Amino acid sequence: MIAISCEEMKAMDTYAIKDIGIPSIVLMENAALKVIKNIPMENTNSLTIICGVGNNGGDGLAIARHLILQDKKVDLFILGNLDKGTKDFNINLNILKNMKVKFTHIQGESELTILKSSLVNSHMVIDAIFGIGLTRKVEGIFKEVISLINDHAKYILSVDIPSGLDGDTGEVLGIAVKSHKTVTFHLAKKGLVNNGNYTGELIVEPIGIPQMVTNIILKRMD
Repeated sequence: MIAISCEEMKAMDTYAIKDIGIPSIVLMENAALKVIKNIPMENTNSLTIICGVGNNGGDGLAIARHLILQDKKVDLFILGNLDKGTKDFNINLNILKNMKVKFTHIQGESELTILKSSLVNSHMVIDAIFGIGLTRKVEGIFKEVISLINDHAKYILSVDIPSGLDGDTGEVLGIAVKSHKTVTFHLAKKGLVNNGNYTGELIVEPIGIPQMVTNIILKRMD
């Protein structure tokens, strides 16, 4: 399995967007659809989706939309400062708002209680809190949420990387989601390889970044 650094992945994303001209929102939509592909729809009818406010969270919002369109019961939670959402996160959040989709913004104990109930009652939990850009230790309410996920979820699918893992080293940054399945995008990240206690089944899915982009970036960063 080819594995790349987070820096290499970010460079490939940037090249695909700026030099090839693929809109970032298209890559996000492709990523969401590839996660949907890896959910056993026939026996997964209720899902808890927990999103941060970065692009990993944006993936989660797009995933929520597609599941809602397939008449699945989705409990949607957002964790983080809504004023600091990325451009593509906000695009997907606005779509959901226009669809009249409700979400819970986790800010304190009352929302954590709602989350715990949802985790206990859902067939699957989708972790879209942190992506490969995380470098700091997970603390505060983020730590509480990940602890609840690990303690109460029946089945966890992580988007791109289990939240709380260092994408390069695989180090646990204080606490990390212990997933049953991780769907990562384009190529595996070094911190995911041989880290099955946290990734669970590791699946690599293409999201539309051309091979030429990979070749250019790997040669440039060699």
